Amino acid sequence: MIKNEMNISYPRTKYPILNKDIKDKIKKLIDEFMSYAQTEVEYNFTYTLDISYDEYGNENYLSYVFYTSTYTGGAHPDNQIFTINYDIKKNQLVTIEEIIENKFTLSYLSDKSRRILKQNDQFKDETSLEMLINGTTPNKENFKNFVFTENGIVIYFEQYQIAPYSAGSFKVLIPYSQQKQ
Repeated sequence: MIKNEMNISYPRTKYPILNKDIKDKIKKLIDEFMSYAQTEVEYNFTYTLDISYDEYGNENYLSYVFYTSTYTGGAHPDNQIFTINYDIKKNQLVTIEEIIENKFTLSYLSDKSRRILKQNDQFKDETSLEMLINGTTPNKENFKNFVFTENGIVIYFEQYQIAPYSAGSFKVLIPYSQQKQ
């Protein structure tokens, strides 16, 4: 017998565009999980999907970081992070494209993130340093997960992006005072 367990938590806001984006992303994750969870197995097994979130923001933005954990067999769950950002004043979603166009360059985000992360003892050997360099290369994909806070933007790096699974995920704060003028 296969059992499926889901524990899903997500916000509802007063912003319809934001609510629709959140709902669409959560629904896609549920649909993917349910599709995979229908796979036949030969023993008693429980597939799990857990989604939780943290809320951030300031006077201009509302931001959410979502943590997903999916277990469908194997050595450990698949943990992922995704973020959703909303410009309250413009009534629109915010992506990494807007950040690199108006606030920070990709090369700056890359350099600053590397400097901050290299201070962590996790990145002292050659192999982990190589993962860090690859995972912080200045491309949009590496910096797509960010949130706005009172003090700056926080960039999230998923498991495997800059370090082995066992090291977990990482985040860095880039203060607004260091953005483009």
